Amino acid sequence: MNDPPAQVNSMPGQDIVRRFLPYEMQIGDIRTIVIDPHNEILPYWFREFLNHRRTLIAVRIDAHHDMFQCSPALPSREGRDRFRFLASLMSCIQDYSRMMCNEGNFTCPAFHCGAVGAVYHFHPAKGRMDAYGRVSGLKTIDAPGTSLKRADASTGKNRQIVWDEEATRLTGRAGSAKASPVPCRISMNDFWKDMQDCLLPVAVGFDLDGLYGNDDRGPIERVVKERLACVKTVLGMLPRPAFICIARSQRPRSYIPANIVDWLQDVALRLIGEIYL
Repeated sequence: MNDPPAQVNSMPGQDIVRRFLPYEMQIGDIRTIVIDPHNEILPYWFREFLNHRRTLIAVRIDAHHDMFQCSPALPSREGRDRFRFLASLMSCIQDYSRMMCNEGNFTCPAFHCGAVGAVYHFHPAKGRMDAYGRVSGLKTIDAPGTSLKRADASTGKNRQIVWDEEATRLTGRAGSAKASPVPCRISMNDFWKDMQDCLLPVAVGFDLDGLYGNDDRGPIERVVKERLACVKTVLGMLPRPAFICIARSQRPRSYIPANIVDWLQDVALRLIGEIYL
């Protein structure tokens, strides 16, 4: 692992004006996408769901769960076949992910539309695996439910996609945008067993702030090396992913010191190559 650049503090709002354009590459035969911010993974989830015609299992490596709610509602499905319905939305889904969602709530609409059936969230700094739903062969179980919140004329808010409070135990104030499902804490052995039984496509979301974020302390190289070892273990337990998405976490606000994000990205790409080439 090459030495990281010297750390400097990110300035609030630094370099957020220019749009970062997603770009793709093949690592082995795995489609690998680099995005910024993380909510721009949404159209890739939907597209893969349409390609496989099966719900996705999302494995997320991240310092944050990104399971908040209150993203604007999509057009009503009105009894239409869900694959045909989502296919009709794909021309506008990228703008929806960029303009209507944020880096904390984009997972909720993916559950609502059936594109994602379970999320496994690994926090590298804590070595912790949380499950929002579990995979069992071709099925998912105990996934958080969603519902639609009516438009509110007094506030001018349109309909919103929220977690179903009656079907899903939530943490945070009821009705708040910061409410999120209570996850199931599972062991790494449980995760390995789930992945061994998984017959659904797996999509990896790798947020670089899981390797080193603005609030982290300690020698960068040592911290990143320790967390990479944990991430390598997690990735090694997966069936071959349908795709991998790396999020740089620089926009709309920086979660990673700006001067090390390119280095972290290279480190993550080398790890993926080491595992899957």
